[in-house]
Amino acid sequence: MKQIDKIRDNCINNVETQYAQRMEELVNELRLEDAESILSEMTVDEEQQPQWFFMDDITDWKIDDLSNIIWEEIE
Repeated sequence: MKQIDKIRDNCINNVETQYAQRMEELVNELRLEDAESILSEMTVDEEQQPQWFFMDDITDWKIDDLSNIIWEEIE
């Protein structure tokens, strides 16, 4: 497995864990509508083709650097 694939998998796992922990807190507080809302954000319809896109950290970039972004489709 390529390093970038490991990074992506780790990112997805972190997001899933964060959502799951928050949903658990909401259910424990009996805030079921809020938990349901989060679940609907996480759910992908089988007919939809989910498309993930990952971008490097650009926190320290200057506005001029943004024009140099090269988009690449990875299959």
